[in-house]
Amino acid sequence: MLAEKQYRKGSHTAERAAIVIRDAIRRRELRPGEHVRQEYWAERIGVSNASTREALKMLVGEQLLKYEAHRGYFVADLDQHAMEQIYLIRQVLEAEVLRSIEWPAPDDIKEISVMADEVVACLRRHDHHEGLEAVRALSFTLFDRSPYELLVRETKRYWELAALYRALSFGANLAAEGEAMRRHYDEMLSCLERGDRNGLIRLNSQQRLRVSQQVLRM
Repeated sequence: MLAEKQYRKGSHTAERAAIVIRDAIRRRELRPGEHVRQEYWAERIGVSNASTREALKMLVGEQLLKYEAHRGYFVADLDQHAMEQIYLIRQVLEAEVLRSIEWPAPDDIKEISVMADEVVACLRRHDHHEGLEAVRALSFTLFDRSPYELLVRETKRYWELAALYRALSFGANLAAEGEAMRRHYDEMLSCLERGDRNGLIRLNSQQRLRVSQQVLRM
């Protein structure tokens, strides 16, 4: 299978297993609510049960799977109506938070640029899990510049609620996703450098819409 070959040479076997199972969820081979049998996937991918178990824990962290004691791992429920509402709320909350942030100084923008480079590098090397963590770190860095603590807290909560759909939005071709994120971050950095707050808010809203539409097309 193509998906089973999309890991970098020498990558950890748990990461390899996570890539294959994640793609099976994305392609709906594994359906919402379906039991993910560890032994089956270990044999299919050709890795140990221990590596497969570690991969399953990674996917629980991404909210693609849920774990039930004494029962095992199951594919998380995908609710299209809930997703549309979550992304609508995110657009509203994030716009207000970005409207209130203390504008980053040139040195701060350099740090954000380094974080953007890390996101792109993770995706280019097909490291889905670390890529999602890098996106989270960059987004929260911007949110934390707002003095509105309650809004920021809610913004982060809905960001986490969207993790399931965000994980699915990164398709099988992570190199292409990396290039798309590169373009997005280049535009974002341009807004930051020229002090264009409205442009930053508009760009962020466009990205939220792009992700939700990408998931709906699957």
